[in-house]
Amino acid sequence: MAIVESQGAEKPRQQKTHTDIFTGVTSTIMASSSSPRSFATAIRADQGEAEAYKAALIRGEIGIQRPTGANIAGVDFITAIPVSPGSVQIREIVLTDVKTTTVGAPAPKPKTTVPGKWQVELQDALSPLRLRLGNAVLEQNIRQAALKPPRMRQLRVDYSPAASGSGRLSIVGW
Repeated sequence: MAIVESQGAEKPRQQKTHTDIFTGVTSTIMASSSSPRSFATAIRADQGEAEAYKAALIRGEIGIQRPTGANIAGVDFITAIPVSPGSVQIREIVLTDVKTTTVGAPAPKPKTTVPGKWQVELQDALSPLRLRLGNAVLEQNIRQAALKPPRMRQLRVDYSPAASGSGRLSIVGW
């Protein structure tokens, strides 16, 4: 099954970049850390959001908006779930909040209502400038599905040694 992601999934934003002196590749700096605590709350949290998003795409969800950074306000990522793998029919739109732990701490209570800013982000991600999947029928079906309230989902990314026994991450909350 092929991964499907909008060409406009990366939310436009003003962030710092870094250009690798050896390869010349420029990348966005998503987080930085100057203390052991900020490694967990910035670097590892950003990794958790990115890993959860990749896992959602591998599960067959359609990428509408990528994570923009763990310490940036707003929805962590937005996907659409097709009725069946590869289908252009959409079951629902999902707004995902990711909580990451390195020590196995319990997640805070998930949101039960869509915050107003998240609804604005969803509408922006569905604009013709951003939602570009190369399939007009699929794009229309996603916009149609967004007329219903989106599902709120909180995923828990756990990097603690107890999560998998091998120090690898586990993701729960699907």
